[in-house]
Amino acid sequence: MSRRLFLRASLCAGLALARPLARAQDTPLRMGIHPYNSTLALIGTHRPLVQYLEKIVARPIEFITAPNFDAYLSALLAGEYDLVIAPPHFAAMAMQREYVALYQYKSRLEPLLTVRTASALQTARDFRGKKIAMADPTALIRLATVKWLEANHLQAGRDYQLVNAPTHGAAVAATVQGEVDAGLTTLSGLAQIPADLRQQVRAIRTGIQLPHLVTLAHRRVGETDITRLRAALMALPATAEGKDFFTRLPVQGYEPFTVDDVRAMQPYVDLLMKK
Repeated sequence: MSRRLFLRASLCAGLALARPLARAQDTPLRMGIHPYNSTLALIGTHRPLVQYLEKIVARPIEFITAPNFDAYLSALLAGEYDLVIAPPHFAAMAMQREYVALYQYKSRLEPLLTVRTASALQTARDFRGKKIAMADPTALIRLATVKWLEANHLQAGRDYQLVNAPTHGAAVAATVQGEVDAGLTTLSGLAQIPADLRQQVRAIRTGIQLPHLVTLAHRRVGETDITRLRAALMALPATAEGKDFFTRLPVQGYEPFTVDDVRAMQPYVDLLMKK
């Protein structure tokens, strides 16, 4: 794993207490967000959630992301975060390392290949001889989309050129700028990029349906507080912060991350373990 360098952004709001957890403390909870987008975009998207949880826990929450997927996974598996929002294959790995799943987002995670609005590309087989920008090789949607293209008789490096992008948002930006023919993202990821970029692309659906990002807590947070956090997240959609948050992130609330979901992630976990 690469050296762990973290980008920190404090989002402490000094809000009034509301149903505090078992103990109010001054020590911040470290909330690690998967770096699927730029730091500024992640802060903007998650600000309402952080503000809400700060009210619940009656203590500041330190918003943390990482410079790349590798550094994030390394920190996650080392237990460096108290709260986590992670892709489901990372979540499955973390659950073997003292983390417990609270919920996943309710919508399914569907990889999308974005192309410029005037592009003639329509189907998987149209990508023969094309350049496709995708984020880190550990990204779940990249692993799944490469398999989808293989099922359509397209092999990376032979039938199309795979171009590395630092984030899913950067993959879309590279498409808009004409550096590549397509960029890989998701429906919820597309909603979080600037509107001027979003208006210049259209999405080709892969039809792949995966579990969504998972919110987890480290066991050191304590069973009582973990139970209260679960209740707080389930109540979030009905709050003002929740309405704001789910406008920024169109995922329709929360649902359990089930045993079946964990089992479905095992092939992707196995792929990561081979890297």
